Amino acid sequence: MKEPHQFSRRILLVIIGKTPQIFTETLYKLSVKNTPLFIPTETHIITTKEGARSANLALLGVGKRHGEFHRFCADFGFTDIRFDSEHIHIIADTEGQFIDDNQSTAHNKVASDFITDKVREFTLDDNSALHLSLAGGRKTMSFYAGYALSLYGRMQDRLSHVLVNEPFQNNPDFFYPRPKPKRIEIGNTYYSTDEAKIILSDIPYVRMRYQVPEGLLNGNAGFQATVDIIQRFAQPETIEIDIVQKRLMLNGIEVPMPNADLAFYLWMCERKKSGEPPLIPDEDAFVPDYLKVYGKIVSDWSGMYERAEEIAKNRDVDEQKNWFQQRKSKVKKRIETVLGERAAKPFLIQTIERNGEVAYEVGVSAETMKIQGR
Repeated sequence: MKEPHQFSRRILLVIIGKTPQIFTETLYKLSVKNTPLFIPTETHIITTKEGARSANLALLGVGKRHGEFHRFCADFGFTDIRFDSEHIHIIADTEGQFIDDNQSTAHNKVASDFITDKVREFTLDDNSALHLSLAGGRKTMSFYAGYALSLYGRMQDRLSHVLVNEPFQNNPDFFYPRPKPKRIEIGNTYYSTDEAKIILSDIPYVRMRYQVPEGLLNGNAGFQATVDIIQRFAQPETIEIDIVQKRLMLNGIEVPMPNADLAFYLWMCERKKSGEPPLIPDEDAFVPDYLKVYGKIVSDWSGMYERAEEIAKNRDVDEQKNWFQQRKSKVKKRIETVLGERAAKPFLIQTIERNGEVAYEVGVSAETMKIQGR
């Protein structure tokens, strides 16, 4: 497996509040002092409206005066690290309203969704490695950032926290140790920047990306919705089918299915719920039973599912088996598309043994199935 520094696209994402120094301190440690060096190809900041103002002025400068980011690149010979005002992302709600530092309580949900979506966005590219620094900003911002990386982070993505020794920590005149030491006056005492010690602590985190239903990786769910859905999968599996609404819910998540597939899954659930034994396609003439259930889904279905009708009339065992496997495979694909392979597994039609023969049944307990509109 490739190491983070070996990826062609290397992203540094820093969460900051009103201390833009954290950005250059992290960049210095990663690209100048790290082993191996992680030199970003692009850098990004997530912050509040007030934090963006400070970052723009301090890091990018104003007018003809270059900021600390440009000075850093010049000091260490970096020419290919992309960072400009468009890489400073201000936390905003769905209406595009930016939040300020004095609105922390009211805008926690806005911040959580915004940060989660940005982390998801930066982990979409398989050819990228993301390094997320959460030393700055409010504690809630750091928490959301770390949790978002736990949700979406891949094996090549890293999480860190940067610390600087006193008296340089949070000092407005210190951004990184310069190649040529610089004198800084703090209070009535002078210090040299070569006395500064920057510590970058790697933070281990649980990568839940590989257990999260794939449908959550598309960005349609915010932070709280994502957490709620994941928590559902820590509970016993439940199946709910509303025949009238033609709706299938697996642990509270809707899985869309066309009528023929929904009828097939409903039929297998009804067998389990009514205490019927697992189905043996070699022996059981089951297609007529399936058609009865199909009639519950589509009330006026005469001639709409001619193949199943034909199989029911012919009672050809091989043809019946082939039809069953094809329909079972389609249902499996529908469920896995929404839930992902791991989360879908308990809900699939399982292969078991019955009287020495291969048999099939829905794996979920009958007690946790709910069928409405029968």
